[in-house]
Amino acid sequence: DKNDNRRDIGFKIFYMGINIGAFLSALIIGGIGEVYGWHYGFGLAGIGMLFGQMVFVWGQKYLVGVGDFIGTVDNPDKELINKPLTNIEKDRVIVLLLSFLIVIVFWGAFEQAGGLMNIYAFEKTNRLIESINFEVPATWFQSLNAGFIVLFAVIVGGFWSWWKSLGKESALLFQMAVGVIIMAIGFFFMSAASLEFQENGSSAMYWLVLAYLFHTLGELCTSPTAMALITKLAPLKYASIMMGTYFACTGFGNKLAASLGTWAQTAGEFEIFTGIAIFCSAFGFLVILLLKPLKRLTHGAD
Repeated sequence: DKNDNRRDIGFKIFYMGINIGAFLSALIIGGIGEVYGWHYGFGLAGIGMLFGQMVFVWGQKYLVGVGDFIGTVDNPDKELINKPLTNIEKDRVIVLLLSFLIVIVFWGAFEQAGGLMNIYAFEKTNRLIESINFEVPATWFQSLNAGFIVLFAVIVGGFWSWWKSLGKESALLFQMAVGVIIMAIGFFFMSAASLEFQENGSSAMYWLVLAYLFHTLGELCTSPTAMALITKLAPLKYASIMMGTYFACTGFGNKLAASLGTWAQTAGEFEIFTGIAIFCSAFGFLVILLLKPLKRLTHGAD
């Protein structure tokens, strides 16, 4: 049921399940790669993907009917497929296209995690725990995002359900905008880390931990919410295309992230981190300012 409030938190639980594996893989594969060599690390990743494919093939029996044609293969519901979009559906598609812009901006900033922030952790962060004389592998920081998702997914979903029960603004577009702003705060922590490096020659690990925490909270408000929005607004015959477009936009966001990371070589890390923080904050507040007309275009679906 598109009006079932459990849909939104359900996507967060789904998101949490995915990241249990992501948390463990960054610790195990990253640690092995740094300590014993990347041939072993990537080889282990390949074995993990093969196991995942085996699980998928084994689980096919539970996916019978999922993703089938409207109607049957021999006699699809051609009338529904060929039926033109109504004005309401067209308005909702416009909202979805605008939400995809939010997705691109979000992932363009967020995916600094695997590039610029990962390099920063390796080269400019003091990762030594002196009390036990242990240097934390830089790749372990990649597990923070997944670990925080497992810890906070249900909490964030529960918060928005509680917030909605109070009669407060909780539209999915609003949640996405708030997510972009929360992520921007994380980049302000990286700006502080960059300033500490300029003064001391290294920066503390807690800056990265705080940045990943806020990036994760922002992700939980944005990414699963965007998928929930698609299921609410997409016309039935274009539902798969819209979901595919969402993942294509995450790809565009990754391309943007790579370009931003490259600019750090000339502009400087402090300038890139601060610029991302300011732009994402302004962008998020702009979406909130436009929320009322955007909600009208959803015609009550959000």
